[in-house]
Amino acid sequence: MSVCLAQALAQLGVRTTLVTLGGADWLDGVVQAIRDAQIDYVLAFGSFSADLRTPDGRSIYDSLGCGLIGWDVDHPAYQFKRFTTPIRKRVQICASESHFRFAQTMGCRTAEALMVPGVEAVAEDPLPIEDRPILATVAMSWLGEPQVWWNGAKGTPAYSLIEGVVGRLLADREVDMFAAYQATLADTGLEVNFDENVCNLLSNIGLFVRQYDRFLLGKTLAETDLPCVICGTGWRERLGERPHLTYAESLDFADLGELYGRSRIVLNLNAANGASERAVLAMANGAAVVSDYSPLLQSQFGNENAIRFFDRRNPISVAEAVTTLLTSGEAQAVADQGRALVSQAHLWPHKAACLMETLETIGA
Repeated sequence: MSVCLAQALAQLGVRTTLVTLGGADWLDGVVQAIRDAQIDYVLAFGSFSADLRTPDGRSIYDSLGCGLIGWDVDHPAYQFKRFTTPIRKRVQICASESHFRFAQTMGCRTAEALMVPGVEAVAEDPLPIEDRPILATVAMSWLGEPQVWWNGAKGTPAYSLIEGVVGRLLADREVDMFAAYQATLADTGLEVNFDENVCNLLSNIGLFVRQYDRFLLGKTLAETDLPCVICGTGWRERLGERPHLTYAESLDFADLGELYGRSRIVLNLNAANGASERAVLAMANGAAVVSDYSPLLQSQFGNENAIRFFDRRNPISVAEAVTTLLTSGEAQAVADQGRALVSQAHLWPHKAACLMETLETIGA
């Protein structure tokens, strides 16, 4: 993603330096690049390096006179320190408004932009849906059995907080962790300082919900007769051999496009707490996407009939959504519309242009 975005920015005439973060001296390379090129902003996916400080406690970016653009592809709860280091010039690109509010609660003062990541290109002549050999594909690794690890804390304020947040998240179509946390505090009357310990607690809750959702989806796929390729380690051992399931090893993001180009339907999971880059890649390769709910996906694709949603609270709705899409004859239209929208607004040059517009808006 970094290379693609850097190339797109350069095409717009933006002076761009791409710094490789490999090796023990990667930080020296970043500092030297900032000094040599007089860089205005460093862009880091995952907000990587946002927590770097000088010996006197200042942000390294403040000390060098440049800003940071953090582009997050996961929930901010997993990276507390990357959001608590004050940076004078900071822009945060998030996958949801909830993520941004969460980051603000951690102390991150920043301008905001909501975007899904881009792709390099769309397939020029994708296989028609009916000619694709794979009915459905989902990329998800086995994250482990969901365990109620907080039972040992019964009778404590922490238990009340965890139970309240978990219960709300499991009942929430959107999985809005920030809203669940706030509602739990309001209902229980708990007074909690939002510190690293609380953030770590919430990140563990987030992992539990991800495990729970994947467990239920995998179980549902095993129990239905929906032919599906599960791309990710651990599922064969968990679900066993099933005539309608094909297990594939995990693939790097760059290699998923070919698989999606042979799939009629691509299932997208964890949409509300991830960046949904796989959904965009699937559309670019001509597949119809069925996803759990995300307000950003709804606004950018759902309103244009370019995606279908299932309800994560009712996993059987996955099979129902896929079956309805295929039997109704709408799959090709949804796939075509998704691919058209990606071509019109979700290639990396589009993202580069949106980024520059954001910087201009905030007067950077």
